[in-house]
Amino acid sequence: MKTTTLCVGICLSPLFLTDTAYAEFIADSKAEVTLRNFYFDRDYKKNPYPYTASRDWAQGLIFRGQSGYTEGPVGLGVDILAMAGFNLLGSTADDYARSSLLPVNADNSRDDYYGKIGITAKAKYRNNELFVGDLVPLLPTIFSSPARLFPQTYRGIRFVSTEIPNVQLEGFYVDEVRQRDSIRYTDVGLDNINRRFERGATTDSFYTLGGTYQLNDAYRLRAYHAELKDIYQQQFLGFNGKQPLNTTLNFLSDVRFFNSDEAGASKIGQVDNRHFSGLFGLNYQNHTLSLGYMQSFGSTGLAILSGTESPVVLDFMSSDYSNKDEKVYSVRYEYDFKDTRLGDVSLNGLRFMTRYAKGEDIDLLYYADQRFKEESVEFDLGYRVPEGMFKGLGLRARFSHYRNDMPTDMTFHSTNETRLNVDYSFKF
Repeated sequence: MKTTTLCVGICLSPLFLTDTAYAEFIADSKAEVTLRNFYFDRDYKKNPYPYTASRDWAQGLIFRGQSGYTEGPVGLGVDILAMAGFNLLGSTADDYARSSLLPVNADNSRDDYYGKIGITAKAKYRNNELFVGDLVPLLPTIFSSPARLFPQTYRGIRFVSTEIPNVQLEGFYVDEVRQRDSIRYTDVGLDNINRRFERGATTDSFYTLGGTYQLNDAYRLRAYHAELKDIYQQQFLGFNGKQPLNTTLNFLSDVRFFNSDEAGASKIGQVDNRHFSGLFGLNYQNHTLSLGYMQSFGSTGLAILSGTESPVVLDFMSSDYSNKDEKVYSVRYEYDFKDTRLGDVSLNGLRFMTRYAKGEDIDLLYYADQRFKEESVEFDLGYRVPEGMFKGLGLRARFSHYRNDMPTDMTFHSTNETRLNVDYSFKF
């Protein structure tokens, strides 16, 4: 990618500047190290492979370093993201299907450790920033999944501008992706999840453009256009916010709409999907109760980039609930233990969540007029130390009971899934 190489060279030029130009480059620099211990166990209730489960236990080390910008009309800087993962199950993990925590070799074995590093050059002019190199986007149309040991990273260019009051404009152009459990970059593409399309495919570029408008203190609007070259194009519209109804009651809303069609050479065949998702809730003091609904319209399921999570409002652990014609109903309850005490012990930092979803009328395309269904119940308990010498320490336990009546050659299978995390982050 010649454009990327040229921009990287320009943005890395602060390494050769004078001591005076370095003042803000050094003064505004910051760094963070995260130690992440992750246990993943997806126990299959219908064995789709020679494996009874997908299981891994890994220790991760994540370093994030961000420089400031050099002085002058155009500031220059550089960011670094370095990751190292260690296999804690040893050869025992070789008996289980991949979990996306660790790289898997052709014989299903895991190495003892792996590492990767990404460098991002950056430039700033007024309220406009340009990033070139390793990117971790978090947009509805391109989303680096945080649900494993490490996030995905993309190779490309990002532009973000906040010149207009209450508006953030943002664009990405990427050509390769490094998946969560990989040390190598590969072409961007689309996986054929649950055979929603004729086939999966890769290509050499993806771009997305759009932005966010802050309507008021309560609500924001988002709109983006995206295209995966010769595979699909997509438009996204959404709004979300928190509206106080009185001093103790708040109304929460998150609505998202995707419109997807095939693009260019149509490498995966037809893409025809309109996907609506909405989550509405009431927050009273420490309690939050929400109701959600999703539905797919059109001749295919929702199109998303390979290896990532479905960017809909109901983000469940064991399925994405985004099949053709699928209707999904959900209820969610959360309790925040802030300002709660157990005897003399403060429970600040402790959170609990449980939710239920049922999806029905699923059309799997290759099964004539048959319709399928899926449902799940999830529990999530997390604690983050809010202060003191262990501030930055977080513990999280998640469990999912997921069942479907789909054939076993589909992507998602009936499972009991457990995820345990211990994270410790410190800044310097």
